[in-house]
Amino acid sequence: MTTNGSRTTVLTNIGTLVTNDPTLGEGKLGVRHDAAIVFDEGVVAWVGDSADAPAADIGQDIGGRALLPGFVESHSHLVFGGERAEEFAARMAGEKYAAGGIRNTIEATRSATDEQLQANVRRLLDESLRSGSTTVECKTGYGQNTESELRSALIAGQFTDEVTLLARPRSTTRICRSRR
Repeated sequence: MTTNGSRTTVLTNIGTLVTNDPTLGEGKLGVRHDAAIVFDEGVVAWVGDSADAPAADIGQDIGGRALLPGFVESHSHLVFGGERAEEFAARMAGEKYAAGGIRNTIEATRSATDEQLQANVRRLLDESLRSGSTTVECKTGYGQNTESELRSALIAGQFTDEVTLLARPRSTTRICRSRR
């Protein structure tokens, strides 16, 4: 199934395929069983039963596994310094903000090198992909001043060809009020 000189890939023996298109399968999610799917240059070109799958340049039997669309992470601030594991543990123990909260993250973000922030964004994106998120919205937000937010936006922009969301510094937060 080569079209216009492009490369096609067929995945067959899909135990359960979730299409998100009710016209392609059962129920609102368009679920199919013993399915196949053809991609033409990464774009879905055909969906149907494995027995009816057309030939393609590359074929892969996925052994009855499920195939579903990737998750979308619609709210993430990936550009930040430091870690908040200590704060999380404190909150789980009922100690609200006992470990420093957002202030520590703001300070760590401002003092981190660009290379440290880039490495953290890459690590978090890789972890998201391994967990099934194929689309991640990346916001700034831990700079809390114009210079740091712009720096964060430039770093985030290195990981996408889409729009980077720039958070307006929250001038009404305690940390910003205390630094005026």
